[in-house]
Amino acid sequence: MLRLIIVITFIESFVSAIVERGVMFYAEHELNFSQSQTLWLALLFGAAYVAGALFSHRAAKKFGERRWLVLLIVTHIALHLAMAMDPGVQTLFIFNTLLGAASGSKWPVVESYVSAGQTPRRAAASVGHFNIAWSSSVVPAVALGGFLIEAWSPSLFLLPAILNLGVLVLIMRLPARPIHLPLDHPKQPTVGQKIRIQALLLSSRWLMFASFTLLFLLAPMLPFIFKDRLGFSPGPATAMVSLIDLARFATFVVLQRYVGWHGRISLLLWTAVLMPVGFLMMLISDHLPLVLFGEVVFGIASGMTYYAALYYAMVMKNAAVEAGGVHESLIGSGFVVGPAIGLGAIYLSSGAAGTPGTAMLVTVAPFLIFCTAGALWSMRGTRKTDHFHFPD
Repeated sequence: MLRLIIVITFIESFVSAIVERGVMFYAEHELNFSQSQTLWLALLFGAAYVAGALFSHRAAKKFGERRWLVLLIVTHIALHLAMAMDPGVQTLFIFNTLLGAASGSKWPVVESYVSAGQTPRRAAASVGHFNIAWSSSVVPAVALGGFLIEAWSPSLFLLPAILNLGVLVLIMRLPARPIHLPLDHPKQPTVGQKIRIQALLLSSRWLMFASFTLLFLLAPMLPFIFKDRLGFSPGPATAMVSLIDLARFATFVVLQRYVGWHGRISLLLWTAVLMPVGFLMMLISDHLPLVLFGEVVFGIASGMTYYAALYYAMVMKNAAVEAGGVHESLIGSGFVVGPAIGLGAIYLSSGAAGTPGTAMLVTVAPFLIFCTAGALWSMRGTRKTDHFHFPD
């Protein structure tokens, strides 16, 4: 089953990325969206994503994981086709928001299938394969999006609809419900291990929330950064933006092969340092090499915290849809808070804060300090516990 769910993950991640990231460039290029409009588009998508993620556990429990996943993919196809029919400003807002709810509800179910019924050590390997699958497909998806927009803009939505038809066939080969590891299984984490895992889970979630907030603060702004500041059209711009995702993919490969980070706080401490550095390089630099280097640094940091957060969640919650739901709702919260910070910066830049860059720093700095403090505070729970390595 793992190979099947990995194939589904790869295709669905490609489908999600090409639309979720490409729609920002589509809105600016085809519908002449302003920066504030793209931020609102991203914010509404994120709010719906959170709602979908939190509802997913209840729906999967009622309908069954496979049946619920089929309904969600059918919804994706319908929305992609609707978005391909040359939508106006208002209809794009509506369809993209509904897509956010369907996408947020989809991923917790997929994540549950990935590691269900496995021991913690084997779950780590499965989560690694999952991360590599979804992150490797994001790179070509983001890079391709801009070229599709320039060649024939409806293809940005038609290609995902076609791919999802194939996914429906694959989903029917999944079991109706994933089988989870018994709670009394001898390879379940011990009480002491769970205390440490819980602390590391909370810390990694703080940092993951920060990373997705910063990413989706940047996502609606990147079309304008590459067009107005650096002078690139959507085609080459999206190709260069995908460097973030390439760096994250490489990080996933390393973390999947090297397990020495399990149970240690050093990985999260490095994340707390690298993430703001990479973000600021992309935000304020006028030089392409520095922007691209910032993408690499930020991609590495976001990869580290995402991997840790999902791994600890799956081990702690025994691969339940609920665990994936909380994980995805935090990601969706970043989709909301990031654009909200951007809108706040636009408002401030028209007043006392002066330039947009200064206003952005004023709004981002308190958020970063708050999340970093939350991550460090959560690490206190590791002080009276030992490092661990799960047996096979």
